[in-house]
Amino acid sequence: MKSIIKTVFSGVFLGILLASQVAIAQDLTLATGRQGGSQYPITVAIAQVIESLPQFNSVTLKPGGGTSNVAAIGMGQAELAITLSPSAVSGLKGEKPYKEAYGNITQLFALHGFKITTIVRNDSDIKSFKDLEGKKVSIGPNGWTINTMAKKILKMDGITINAQTLKPNDAVQQLKDGNIDAIINTPSDLYAPFIDLATSREVRLVPLNAKTQSTLIAENPSFYLSTWPADPSAYRKLKNTVETVSYPNIIIANGKTMSNEAAYAVTKAVAENFEKVAASERSLSVLKLNQLALDVGIPLHPGSAKYFREQGWIK
Repeated sequence: MKSIIKTVFSGVFLGILLASQVAIAQDLTLATGRQGGSQYPITVAIAQVIESLPQFNSVTLKPGGGTSNVAAIGMGQAELAITLSPSAVSGLKGEKPYKEAYGNITQLFALHGFKITTIVRNDSDIKSFKDLEGKKVSIGPNGWTINTMAKKILKMDGITINAQTLKPNDAVQQLKDGNIDAIINTPSDLYAPFIDLATSREVRLVPLNAKTQSTLIAENPSFYLSTWPADPSAYRKLKNTVETVSYPNIIIANGKTMSNEAAYAVTKAVAENFEKVAASERSLSVLKLNQLALDVGIPLHPGSAKYFREQGWIK
């Protein structure tokens, strides 16, 4: 009789245990970028890492983009999202293009940076940013972040250029052929169009002036100083590196719907399996793990902050 009772009790206990595990397992929605862009494969890799954890059932990728992804978090349509840090700061503050402030936006971790870079042929007479005056300069297509950023920087310095709105590969070819004088872009550290350019031509970087850098950083807490490129050996005929203003892709979370335990688990899993995530985007391979905790003006989720403190990456 005791053995029967024990068996029944064990079965009931096991059933309760399994039921509780199912009850606490969570489904997540992750707002991602467009297919074909660099953000999408990164989120696929992150989703795979998260789905390997016992406390999560599945991760649904929600198509979107940088600006709409911030709104998706703010309006509770997703627990996680990938976006550029300036967009997240604008959403947090309720600045344009957002009509309201989304105070529930928190940062889980930062990813690779995009760095304001001006590149010219090595034999060019352009030595400083002021020398761009009157030159043919590609600033990227209208509507792209770099197009807006370049116009802002040029206006700050009082520089008028013959602006060319070329896509990156077209701009590279035009610079190779001598049809334009410079390219202003925001490449990641391992940026294929510039790697191609620096393989076939000797090229040089033109730095922003220090006052412009300081002004940009003072205006937007998501900007920070870093060196481009982080790995100069990838650019065989590049003659120099520069310190410049940067901003990263980041993973943000809804601070109200993402528990501290869940945020901690996701951050820890991504950090401990970062080589799997880095395989999805070349520039992540040069990222140091402590840069996941980079301060870009977004409050850290308490769960992520706990993990970063344990690693000694923040105080």
